[in-house]
Amino acid sequence: MYSLKAYLTRNLLITLTCAMALLLYLLFQGIQILTQDFVASRLQHDADSLISALEPQADGTWSLSADRLPNVYHRVNSGHYFAINIGEQLLRSRSLFDHVVSLPSLKVGEQQLVTQYVGQEHWLMFSQTIVKNGQTITLWVTEDISSLEQTQLRFLGFATVVVLLTIMILLFAQRLLLKRGFKSLEQMPDAIRQMRLHGQEIDTQHTPTEISPLIEEIERLINQLGQRVQRSRNALGNLAHEMKRPLQGLQSYLDSLAPEQRCEGSKVLTDLHHIIERELKRTKIVGLSTPGRFTVLNDDLPPLIQVMQRIYPERQIRCQFDKTLVMPFDRDDLLELLGNLLDNACKHAHQHIQLYIKQDNASNQAYQIVVSDDGEGVSDSDLALITERGIRLDESIQGHGLGLSICKDIVESYQGELSFTHSTLGGLKVSVILPQPH
Repeated sequence: MYSLKAYLTRNLLITLTCAMALLLYLLFQGIQILTQDFVASRLQHDADSLISALEPQADGTWSLSADRLPNVYHRVNSGHYFAINIGEQLLRSRSLFDHVVSLPSLKVGEQQLVTQYVGQEHWLMFSQTIVKNGQTITLWVTEDISSLEQTQLRFLGFATVVVLLTIMILLFAQRLLLKRGFKSLEQMPDAIRQMRLHGQEIDTQHTPTEISPLIEEIERLINQLGQRVQRSRNALGNLAHEMKRPLQGLQSYLDSLAPEQRCEGSKVLTDLHHIIERELKRTKIVGLSTPGRFTVLNDDLPPLIQVMQRIYPERQIRCQFDKTLVMPFDRDDLLELLGNLLDNACKHAHQHIQLYIKQDNASNQAYQIVVSDDGEGVSDSDLALITERGIRLDESIQGHGLGLSICKDIVESYQGELSFTHSTLGGLKVSVILPQPH
């Protein structure tokens, strides 16, 4: 299993990180290109100014008018430099000081823009070759762009912080949106719990349309299962009713036989009557099938007690349980378990039956059901026999068998324990321990 919220958040984080990283890269590259274009245009402007300041002398040399040069070329290591090669003459800015530079060899009209690291400085160099007054002149103008690059890095750091804050804000906003969006889904466990407790249908009008098909399918499967179980029980009850008439005819036929011939057939008929009566009682005990629903004792137990009181009007059933207790077991299974335990107790009691149900308050991990009666009970040897593992209850003690055998199957299906002892009322005491389902 995985969390859909975590999945969406993780994918959004990955998407935003990749998108923001690409954005920062493109932003940094764009700033670098804009910076170099700006500096290159300024260098070209300075080169034009230097060319216009060049003046030929009478002795055939060239000179630069100092008052026409910007002050940055007069300060040593100012970051702005130039060099002009005219034939054998080399004119250098004072800012170059002792830097040794080599001018590129370019054809007339050719220009060049390159970068180079010199010490701690990063030079952007603009070179071009022109002809002035019939003289070929190679001009080299350079500017240190280290300070601009530091400014770019500071801006990039600021942009990175903004991007990280943006990602955090977007993730927080998505968390709020997901929380609001999943709020309707968080109501689903409670709705399903109400369905299991009280059989209420899930309201699909206030649920997202994306999960409506799932809810409808769950309800359809539950209803279909309930219908199948109900049809099966109805068919079993109808079969039991229909078998009564042929069995009565068979009983009449056996009564007409000789006593020695009647014994074997009567035993078989008695067993068949016992099975039929048991199935009819099961139908009365459980009532309508509600598969998957929990057992709300305060709602489900009183009708069961009323059924038992109608079947055994001379018996008194005293119940003790927490009215708020909800047992997380299938209602049909638990009612069948309680019904068979009470039916067995009522069948063999003189008058009083006690039903006690509680949850272990120490660990809340197990539920205990105790049914006692004031009947004749069973002997110690028979008690040891029915508690022995592997012995079928319907084959061990006459009269206590078939119903308790069903109880044993139900208890074992929930990994529980079924035990038998002598009751303080004088009869049989049946104890059931059902562990908390996981």
